[in-house]
Amino acid sequence: MSIQDRDYFNRKRDKEKTQSTEQKTVASHSTQWPWKTVIRDILCWTVLALTLLTVFQYFQSFNQPYAQPASNPLVTITGPTGCGALPQHGAAYLIDPSVMKRTDVLYAGLEIQNDYDHPLVAVLSDPAGVQQQLALSIHAGNNLQLSVPVGKYGMQVLVGSDWCNLATGFTDGAAVSVAGGISVDAGSTTSMQFSGSGLRPIQLVLAYSQSQPVSVQEVQQLAEVIGSGKMELKQTRDGHYFSSGTVNGAPVVFMVDTGATVVSISAGIAARAGIRECAPRQVLTANGQVNACVATVAEVTFGTFRFTQVDVMVMPNMPGDALLGMNVLRNFRIEQAGKVMRISTL
Repeated sequence: MSIQDRDYFNRKRDKEKTQSTEQKTVASHSTQWPWKTVIRDILCWTVLALTLLTVFQYFQSFNQPYAQPASNPLVTITGPTGCGALPQHGAAYLIDPSVMKRTDVLYAGLEIQNDYDHPLVAVLSDPAGVQQQLALSIHAGNNLQLSVPVGKYGMQVLVGSDWCNLATGFTDGAAVSVAGGISVDAGSTTSMQFSGSGLRPIQLVLAYSQSQPVSVQEVQQLAEVIGSGKMELKQTRDGHYFSSGTVNGAPVVFMVDTGATVVSISAGIAARAGIRECAPRQVLTANGQVNACVATVAEVTFGTFRFTQVDVMVMPNMPGDALLGMNVLRNFRIEQAGKVMRISTL
């Protein structure tokens, strides 16, 4: 065999080896490719399923009741038993905002004092007790004050120590209905004081009353903390809350009064605010009927808040500067826990 023939056969053999190697590589790739396809398809379907689940939960959320922001809502359900920790004092759950956040009605004060030896959860409802509207957590030895629309309410009080949720209440307590419900009237504060002790049996006593605004005492030093969109007022020794402010630029000291229908000022403040004319009006106060008058002022401020074209009542012989009434306060959320009143924008 010549050298040329030998070289020819060597080149042919090398070519056949190369083709064989390429065929094996292709075969190997063709064997592995289906597994990659399966893994890719699984990942794609997983991503699609998670996306659909997120969209479904988003639309489902529209069917859930609106909860007023709180660090520990009254309907918290945790753990395998479906129960949760007792909400902090002052926590609120707004069940029916269409009623409790109305802007076409007057508001008045509601104060609940818990002198019972166990926590309470007070639930306001319609007068028939069918539709729940608002739930409030009041710990033992504490009180809670807030403003609500005037009207008649049914009330149920959940008592106990081992909280579950709003539907179940306390697992070791009971639900007590207030016979005849309660009435929140314009121009007054409705006060409820619960006292008693024990769970077996429950001995719960209710003292229920309504009061008119009391006289305002001069305050030498205000105790208020003002923040963005909210403010906190500390209770004075006589149990009231005061804020600095102005009426038409004239400095005043307002007593926050959720039982007053409109802002009320003394004759002296009216003179300093430049009020020269007002419409006569008879007003029922704690001291009986008095002759007052109503005027519209260009500006009223308190804290960092400012209002224009506000109706004010000019009261003769008013002992203090002014009362901050519900025609202004209705624009805020008002809560009182312990000895601090929080006023924040809705």
